[in-house]
Parts: sequence; C-alpha cells; structure tokens
Amino acid sequence: MRFGVVFYNLGKICLVLAASMALPISFELMAREDVTGALVGAQLVMLASGLLFMLIFRYARRTTLRYRESFGIATFAWILAAALGSLPYIFSHTCSVWDALFESMSGFTTTGASILPDLEALPAGILIWRGLTHWLGGMGIVVLLAALASGNAANKMYKAEAPGNAFTEKLAPKSDDMAKILWLTYVGISVLLMLLLMLSGLNFVDAICHTFGTVSTGGFSSRNASMSAFDDNAMAQWLVIIFMALCGTNFAFIYMLLVKRRNFFWRSEEFRVYMQLILVAISAVTFNLLHNDYFAGRPLEYTIRQASFQVVNIITTTGFYSDNYDLWPSFCRIVLLCLMFSGACAGSTSGSIKISRWIIVFKSCWASLGKAMQPRLVSSVKLDKKIQSQTTINSAQVFVIIFLLLTGFGTIVMSAFGLTPFESISVTLASLSNAGPAFDSFGPTCNYIPLPGSAKMFLAFYMMLGRLELMSVLVLFTRGFWRK
Repeated sequence: MRFGVVFYNLGKICLVLAASMALPISFELMAREDVTGALVGAQLVMLASGLLFMLIFRYARRTTLRYRESFGIATFAWILAAALGSLPYIFSHTCSVWDALFESMSGFTTTGASILPDLEALPAGILIWRGLTHWLGGMGIVVLLAALASGNAANKMYKAEAPGNAFTEKLAPKSDDMAKILWLTYVGISVLLMLLLMLSGLNFVDAICHTFGTVSTGGFSSRNASMSAFDDNAMAQWLVIIFMALCGTNFAFIYMLLVKRRNFFWRSEEFRVYMQLILVAISAVTFNLLHNDYFAGRPLEYTIRQASFQVVNIITTTGFYSDNYDLWPSFCRIVLLCLMFSGACAGSTSGSIKISRWIIVFKSCWASLGKAMQPRLVSSVKLDKKIQSQTTINSAQVFVIIFLLLTGFGTIVMSAFGLTPFESISVTLASLSNAGPAFDSFGPTCNYIPLPGSAKMFLAFYMMLGRLELMSVLVLFTRGFWRK
C-alpha cells in the first residue's frame, strides 16, 4: 500500500474537522462559557495535523488512488477522527483519555453509546461538538471528502465508504457529484428538522443536538433523560419518530422525490418490507404494553407514541429513548433486541445488516429449499424484480455470516469482563449494529462508564467495524492488503 497518498488525504480529513470546529467555537464565544480555549486548542491541533500531513506527503497529491488505498483511507480516517474528536473532551477535562476516545468513536460512528454521566452540566459548546460528530459521521466524512474531490480519487473514496447501494450510481455519472447530492439532501433534511423542532418548543441547543442525532440516526441527546425529557411535548417526539424513519430510508430516493419529482419509494421492495416490519413491530409492542397495562391511566396515543418511538429508534439504530424500555415486558424487549439485527434500508445512515441483505439471504435460502426438493429446478433470486447475480447473493450471505460470527465472538469477550450473558450479547450487538444503548446495566437510562478501558476500546473497534460495514476494516487484516 502506498502510504503517501493515504496520509495526504488524511490531512484533508484533519482540515475538514478543523473547519467543523467553527460551529461549537462560535456558539461558545456567544455563550461566554469556560471551554472556548479547549475548543480552539483542539481546532489548532486538527489544523496543524492536517497541514503537516499535506506538507510532508505533498509528493503524493497527484498519485492515482487505488481501491487498496481507498479502504485504508476509509478505516484510518475513522481512527484519526476519533482521536482528534476526543481532544475537546480531554482539553476541557470532561472525561479521561480512554473515555474521550470511546465517546468520540461512538459519535463519529453514529452509535450513540455514552460514558458521560451528566450531560446537562456540560457547556453548550461541548454538547454541540458531541452532536456534530454524529452529523459528520452520519453521511460519512470520507464521502464529504469525495464531494470536495474529483475524478478517480472521488470515485474510489465514495465506493469505499458511501452509505449507499447500486441505485445511487444512477443519480449522477461521477462519484463526486453523487457525494454532493447525498450531502445536499442530508443538509436540507437537517435544516428542516431543526426549524420544526424549534417551532415545537425546543431551544436552539436542544433543537440542533437532537437534529444531529436524528438525521444521522446516532442518538446523542443534550438531555440526561434523552427524548423522555420532552414527555409532555408530543409534537417534538412525533417529529423525531418521523424523521428517524425517513433517515432510515435510501437518501437517493429522498433526492429523487424532492428534486426530480420521481417516487421510487413504493417501487422498492426493501422500502415496502421496511415499512411493513415497522408497522408489525409497533402493533406487537403496543398490544403487549396494553395487555400488561404498562402505561395504565395514560391515553392510547401515549402508548402508541412510546411503542412507535422505540421501534423506529431501534430499527434505525438511532440510540435515543423516550421511555426506559429496559423495564418493559420481556416480549417487548426481545422484539427490540431482534430489530437490532435488522437495521433499516441500504443507502441510509442506519447501521446493522440492512433489510436488502436479509431479503436476498431469505430468498436464496427459499430457492435452495426448492432446489433440494427438485434438483433440476432452475430458480433465481430477485430484488425489485431484478435477478441478482451470484456475486451479490454471496456477498449478502457472507456479510450476514461474518456479522453473526463477530456478534458471537464479541459476546464471549464481553462475558470475560464479568457481564451477564444477556448484557454481553446486547452490548456487543448494540456496538456492532451502531444502535448505542443496550439492556440491563447498559440500558437506555444507564451508560458504559462501569466498563474497564480495554472493554471500551474493544467496543469502539466494533463500532468502527459496524459503521464501515465490516469489509473495509477486515480487509486490512489480510496479508494481501499490505503487499506491494
């Protein structure tokens, strides 16, 4: 691998992060709180690192980028972003170094798992930076870099990290144009939601932090009680539910609907299954809550709202909570745990396996059963009425198998740290699927503080694995990747 071109592009990532620090710094200057120096110091380190990388490796600025280097940039960019993103926490003495790295990685990977015990005691600048890490990581800082680049380099970086599928290639002939389209759509949705949340009664800090957490499907809140702090604000909670569901769909479809006036949603088999799964899960959870009189004395709308919030929240791997679902009946908890394996649509900001892969895997299994009964039967696997190649089928199957194996391995590792079996699997799955809060001692009203530093770093690595959809990271562990 040619490290020069990798580090040159990582220098650009540093400059993007330094520029993004302008938002929390500007707010801190207006608020006149005591962390302005910490934020400015972090920005200077990011700026100096970027300029140093680009100066030392300037010889590689015209080097043609290969897929090997693009995978390296995608993975190392997340490690670098987590390291630099932890500086505001460290410089402001918000938490320890290991906790800062965990919080930063959780932010950029849109996981939403936290180690901060009292959010409402933090300065607004730190809260905004914390939410901004979500927003930058949601669409992808490497995709943003691709939008600023052009030609072959943009194409390689986009394909290494873009949260999309084959459909996004129809939006524009060039990858830098596709990246710009996705980011413009992302920005537009963010601005709209922030304005609506402010109209619903949230102040600026709450509105922008919850916008960042919703649109990125991340889940960092500015309140200790997350969205349950707005229990009496039904409008705000329904807005978050709607936009979480929207951002769990393919952003390419949103662009086509808003700009090209072409509706691809109901033509998509994945979207139809996604909506059906949400409705079925909401109905099942609602009926179970009503059967157990869990919200006795509350109106029906409240029960439906809580069930809808948690189902959409989990399937899109967002990480908010509007009620402590860890206290819900066992059936509801198992439904939510199963939804962590699902994920939302390809091309969204959500994590986990994604529904399109499950559709292909289930259809290929059904086709295999038919062939077992009739060996001469010629069958095919279709998605959106299109026959999928064997390469696509194998890719989906391999992804699911590796995901499940990693979940099992992570469960064993976490149990070695003294966690119960249910805590081990839920914490592992919450990290690998980028869902954030888990269950029991690591449930929505708790955090990951009790874990030792080594366990936090292991989960941080799993967060990165999940965000980059396994392969971009795992390929670095193959011998062939490092050969010249």
